[in-house]
Amino acid sequence: MLFLLKGVVMVNVGCFLPTYSASGPIEPASVLDMARDVEELGLDHVWVGDHYIWNVGMLSPLPTLAAVAAVTRRVRLGTGVYLLNLRHPALTAKDVATVDVLSGGRLVLGAGIGGDNPEEYRALGVDPGRRARRFEETAAAVRGLLAGSGEPYQGRVVDLPAFTMEPLPVQRPVPLWLGGRASAVVERAARGAEGWFPVWVSAGRFRAAADTVGTIRGDLSGFAFALNLFTTIADTREAARDAVSNHLATAYGLPFDSFERYSAYGTADDIREYLAPYVEAGMTDVVFNIAGPDPRGQLRRLAAEVVQALR
Repeated sequence: MLFLLKGVVMVNVGCFLPTYSASGPIEPASVLDMARDVEELGLDHVWVGDHYIWNVGMLSPLPTLAAVAAVTRRVRLGTGVYLLNLRHPALTAKDVATVDVLSGGRLVLGAGIGGDNPEEYRALGVDPGRRARRFEETAAAVRGLLAGSGEPYQGRVVDLPAFTMEPLPVQRPVPLWLGGRASAVVERAARGAEGWFPVWVSAGRFRAAADTVGTIRGDLSGFAFALNLFTTIADTREAARDAVSNHLATAYGLPFDSFERYSAYGTADDIREYLAPYVEAGMTDVVFNIAGPDPRGQLRRLAAEVVQALR
């Protein structure tokens, strides 16, 4: 589903599935039912997060998307964002190709460095040093395997022999969207990815990122500027604030003051008003990270009261 703001810009809309337990326990049936809801409501994509060790439990992303692929037919399936540094590139490429094949070519690989919880690196025996270098080399190695190059990859951190993986994904390439707020991430995305997918950034930061990407690429066509947006819709702004603040405090263990200006909460009018400057700044995709109880009910309200009203 595309929505129209101020008569000019069309934006793709999706949501995160409830695969982590910040506002309630993980309910497998609800994860799949919400994916079906997204498709039924005409939205464009569904997303899952990624953490091995966090303040709350979370399902593993690619196995979850394989299950979602089986109960949907049209919506794009995305990782928001997959922590590439914590995996071996050959295993990552195999799992990515598998989900893309099973879904008929619907996967979007949102990927990031991670690091908000250093325990994840230590638990998996990965050196947290040279994180940017490891990410760049892992992403390059994965892209080569997904393209079926059959060439060896030799970097400072990643070293793979020559081999060809089968089956290859349906998409060539599988779209890669980089998560992260730093200027270096935006530049890395402009040079070697198909999109930028941050969380907790201002509309001004979006505009600056669009300028950077345009300067590097010379053309913004086909490049996604997607926003991971924590959102709660309710009858009053006060009730919505309580829900989203409790959700984020549980998930991140930080006071809501740290996130409030980057969260869209309140009535439908409040959320539409929040989105307007991002669309004007060049946002192409918004992904509602629904916070608080009853995410399926909130999804239906967002579709009816926010998305439909803006089309």
